Amino acid sequence: MSSEADAPEINPNGVNIFFLSFIVASHQVRTVKQALDMHGFLDKTLKISPFTSDKKHLSNIDDNLNRHAHYTRNFDKYYQPCPLQEHSLSEDHVPPPHSHTLAVQRHVIPTNLEFRIANRQNKEARAMHAKGKVLCRIGITNQAGIEAHLSFRAAPSTRLHDHSRLRLAQAVRQWLHALPPPILLTLPKIDTLLKAGRWTYTVYDPMLLLPSNFLAQGPWPELLAQRLCLYLPKLYTIIGQQLNVTHIAINGPIPALLPGVKNREPSLNILRSPSALVPLLGDFGDPNLPPHMLNFENAFWVRAVQSHITQKWAPLYTMFSRGNISEKRRLLDVISSTSTSDKGQIGQESRDMTAVDLYAGIGYFAFSYAKAGVQKVLCWELNGWSVEGLRRGAKTNGWSTRVVRSSPRGYPLESLDQASIENGKERFLVFHESNANAANRVNALRERIAPIRHVNCGYLPTSCESWNIAIQVLDPTEGGWIHAHENVAAKDIQQRKSEVVNIFRDLIHHYRVQESASNFIVECQHIEKVKSYAPGVIHCVYDIVILPSRR
Repeated sequence: MSSEADAPEINPNGVNIFFLSFIVASHQVRTVKQALDMHGFLDKTLKISPFTSDKKHLSNIDDNLNRHAHYTRNFDKYYQPCPLQEHSLSEDHVPPPHSHTLAVQRHVIPTNLEFRIANRQNKEARAMHAKGKVLCRIGITNQAGIEAHLSFRAAPSTRLHDHSRLRLAQAVRQWLHALPPPILLTLPKIDTLLKAGRWTYTVYDPMLLLPSNFLAQGPWPELLAQRLCLYLPKLYTIIGQQLNVTHIAINGPIPALLPGVKNREPSLNILRSPSALVPLLGDFGDPNLPPHMLNFENAFWVRAVQSHITQKWAPLYTMFSRGNISEKRRLLDVISSTSTSDKGQIGQESRDMTAVDLYAGIGYFAFSYAKAGVQKVLCWELNGWSVEGLRRGAKTNGWSTRVVRSSPRGYPLESLDQASIENGKERFLVFHESNANAANRVNALRERIAPIRHVNCGYLPTSCESWNIAIQVLDPTEGGWIHAHENVAAKDIQQRKSEVVNIFRDLIHHYRVQESASNFIVECQHIEKVKSYAPGVIHCVYDIVILPSRR
């Protein structure tokens, strides 16, 4: 528990920092939370907490000025309600009965958006203006029933209870104190430097991954370029010791193009290689090593556990996106469903079906199918390092794997005979080859595996080149679901939905000529907004259901 001397206080005579929070009804929590998270506005260091009208909230934040109130994790103790005009709801967003009564459960969603307000400024007006601006920015057009509040609390990056970030800041402080006195005397105050930094990071055991903007705010860039660059190795050593990691790197976006070699033009980064990763501490290996058994044994591997599923990868050769966790969790729920309905729910036990992942990677989504109980998962992946990561991760989770390698990369072409499939107990059948071969592979296996009911097309910025393959591998009798991943401008998500459905209807016509397209239902059952990929661009998954119309 923080001491009273360390807790932040409201300045009764000057400017104070307040943070925006939203009060929403229970049925709105998931939508607002996901939208805020997608745009980086959700304060993840505080929990979403219930709000009830009988709480003894202070009627006016100015009461805190007299009390010099200190910050507490129960930050809603200090906010002042700002009742806002409610707009009429559309038919698609009708709240549950009695949603405007005091009996309805509401929740407080904290954000990391700060506002500097002088003590005489109208916080209610600022909150009202911020509500409309922020909700429009994150795509919440239906704002009825949502209230905005400005609360006094410590900044998310400096809260005393946020121990993980403080550990990184303390490591930087220790490094600054260890600098030679002549250098230290030329720097701004240490507290000033620490306040200017952003102390976020991610640990993938045993590696610490720093964001690309690490020490990129305030005076840091100039200081690092001119006076402190020679002392950076010592900084990374101290960080490693303080946070108990052996390797440190700065993360960077996965480039769409790879630089050309020997005067050649840049090429598409088909393998999604993390060439922008910058190692800072520890031996990550040679980035040019080919995927070979000996290189696998000597490479540096890391791990992450999400939803009780372990994934492994070599960070120098394979990407990992922690932002996909919501989609991984959703797949667990989707596949685990066993009810039948005309709307297209799964009509058979998950153990009696097969799933296909056309861009398997290290098992990002494929592992969710297995965790949900799918009998067998067929995977296609070009990157040999990712294939090995999938194999290692599956083994850690207790799932068996068989890897089938193809000739384009120098391996002997392997064929699968009937006996090997029928007798094999492998949960994952992984083809280290282009998914262009998937239709032929599946046709040869069709009679010896359970019906293929789910096909995952998880490639960005668009997976459209695999949709014709997905149609061909999906069970021709029972049909199923195709999960098509796309990067879409936020304003075009609904328009793209119509385009995707029409494309799949055309593909049904093309690949199932012998059957009338009217015999199949082709519709978009759900759009999942996974994460913000870039400003104004959303990573979406379109769940396309293709089922016989007799259902």
